Amino acid sequence: MHSPLSIDVAILGGGPAGCSAASWLGQLGLSTLLVEREPQLCAALAGLHFPQDWVLGAPTTPLSALGERYAAQAAATPQLTLRLGTQAESARHAADGWTLQLSSGEHVQARALLVATGLRLLRPARYFAVPHARVMDAAALTARREALPPGRVLVLGAGDNAAENALFLADRGHAVTVWARGGWRAQSHLVRRIEAHPGIVLRLSTPLPDGLMPDADAVSVGAERFDHVAALLGFEPEPSAFAVMDEASRQRAFVAGDASGRWHPCVQTALADGVQAAKQIEQALRPEIHSAPQRYNNRQVIHLQGLRFRANLGVLDFERTGPQPIQVDAQVNLGAMPVVARDADIGHVLDYRRVRAAILDECTAEHTDLVEALLGKLSNRLMSLPGVVGVRLKLTKLEIFPDCEVSISTELGAW
Repeated sequence: MHSPLSIDVAILGGGPAGCSAASWLGQLGLSTLLVEREPQLCAALAGLHFPQDWVLGAPTTPLSALGERYAAQAAATPQLTLRLGTQAESARHAADGWTLQLSSGEHVQARALLVATGLRLLRPARYFAVPHARVMDAAALTARREALPPGRVLVLGAGDNAAENALFLADRGHAVTVWARGGWRAQSHLVRRIEAHPGIVLRLSTPLPDGLMPDADAVSVGAERFDHVAALLGFEPEPSAFAVMDEASRQRAFVAGDASGRWHPCVQTALADGVQAAKQIEQALRPEIHSAPQRYNNRQVIHLQGLRFRANLGVLDFERTGPQPIQVDAQVNLGAMPVVARDADIGHVLDYRRVRAAILDECTAEHTDLVEALLGKLSNRLMSLPGVVGVRLKLTKLEIFPDCEVSISTELGAW
């Protein structure tokens, strides 16, 4: 039996965040293993050949070309070992570090573990349980949108991806309807163009359809018919890396890039988060270098206790007739924060009014059958707020039984 590979840092995920962290760790003199389940680094960017303008310094450069550059530089990093076309089947933390088993059968010993597995598309079962060519997610629409014959297209969602695609399709002769359960989350310049575009109909702050009925000729949505439907409802952290760990191990892993949910998902934010993760790992592995006293709190947490309101929630018949009273208790972990000894501009802290508003908006935007599903959506929403590294939630249904209340709690991120 071969001896396990012994390295300083194992990175799960070879996208922009993983490549950025590996490059920096190599420059810091730490040995690194980069594990990517696809046969190439930055594989998620490989099919994105259209020009983009949101990566500073590389206007009109396709993301596929940027991915090739990131992969080439990462692969040339000193003390880097690549394992492509494989993934971790188990990852366990102990006092002496991490033990990983890869799907190739190889065993790895690492002093630190970084999860940089990125995001996956949200594909609700009510729309994607039965695959159909006329119902597309973001990846399918990106691949097909230039070749779609002009027709009626329904775009579900109101983020940047939905707005950009709605404009792209409308400019090419499609009659586009944008349907979203809440208001705009897209950039203001995209919203202004959409609101002035004669080929786009808006249906905002409207509960999303319960299902889609595609056939050979069109997709029925209630009494309406569309040639194609694009469900662009956002992303969620790709869970494969966390699924192979126990709860105690998850708390010991570093997380970077889109998987962290800290920042708006983008190539540039992923690159930056990879750098930050590399520095945090170096500090953990070489505490003697960072022994100077720091004037930082150990942790700052925002608490919202006893927030009571009415929400459309539940599967019982009486719960579907109208909103039910619920209570949400939330803890939002902001991590280590500088000690504030005097008043400062509120722009330097997370305004707790934003936390309250996010909870109310997410819980009242549409009917949700399961408390667990609502907790998941609410967790992701709060994790997207600036500076948030962890969320704890407790949701209580106040009147489901005459003799007791029912609560479910969840925890996400770093604590």
